[in-house]
Amino acid sequence: MMDLGKRDWFGVSGYEPGEARRRRGGFLYLLDRVGSTSDFLLSRGDPAEGRLCRWDGWGWQTGPRKTLPPPTQPRPGSVAVARRQTGGRGRMGRRWHDGGGLTMSWLIEPLPARQAARLAVWTGLIATLVLRDLSGAPVMLKWPNDLRLHGRKLGGLILDMVVQGPHTRLVAGLGLNVGELPPDMPAALRAASVALSPDPSRWSTLSHLAGAILDRWDHELPRFLTDGWPAYRDAYCTVDDLAGREIRLQSGRESLRGEPLGIDEEGALRLRTADGATRVLLAGDVHITETTRREGDHAAR
Repeated sequence: MMDLGKRDWFGVSGYEPGEARRRRGGFLYLLDRVGSTSDFLLSRGDPAEGRLCRWDGWGWQTGPRKTLPPPTQPRPGSVAVARRQTGGRGRMGRRWHDGGGLTMSWLIEPLPARQAARLAVWTGLIATLVLRDLSGAPVMLKWPNDLRLHGRKLGGLILDMVVQGPHTRLVAGLGLNVGELPPDMPAALRAASVALSPDPSRWSTLSHLAGAILDRWDHELPRFLTDGWPAYRDAYCTVDDLAGREIRLQSGRESLRGEPLGIDEEGALRLRTADGATRVLLAGDVHITETTRREGDHAAR
């Protein structure tokens, strides 16, 4: 189990913000306890105990532990990491249960609404690919934003948007189970969850995970905004946890069953229903009803 009891539980001394994030000059908020890291960066919610860290070009200048109010004008590129999150939200407004690992949100520079809407699934893909490369574990992505390992939930991502004129203000939030699952996690949730074990030969601190995910996200974002999903479809197919399965999808009041056919150029799920029709769905709550994959389940489609 990771030693989260030490003063530097995140491992800030080993956290490299990456070239793009260094240029933007965003802050790093290390919060001991917060309602929601995303709400904090969106200037919502209550103050939180923690430390404000600034990159000076050579390393992190770490401020004293004190009560930090949510930033009124947060800098793009700023990151908030919480040791404990008490009011996180998942998809469909559900409560997010803190798995005791990496809880992180980062502020995204303003984007046109159409581009912003395409980011959610892609952000999940980037996190999945980084975790596979860094840990060697066969992490998969269950559309739209669940990270899974060995058929259990490892984590999830969500994008919060606030419309401001022609642009949207965006925050990406990631929750990732690391080390041991907390003892107060509900039994049913614990049975369906899994945690990533540290591997000193590959990574040993939360900062390693956070830095690798953020650096690749920053590095790949210009390509995604220019080329879109066609440039990433092959990568998505390799980690698509729905490929070759039968699923039930709840979209609003509509319940659909069928076979997933991958995603379209907007990141929407293509679903072949029982009547042979193909539906394109931008959002929904997915339940896997057939766990055995059929042959060719990861063939490019």
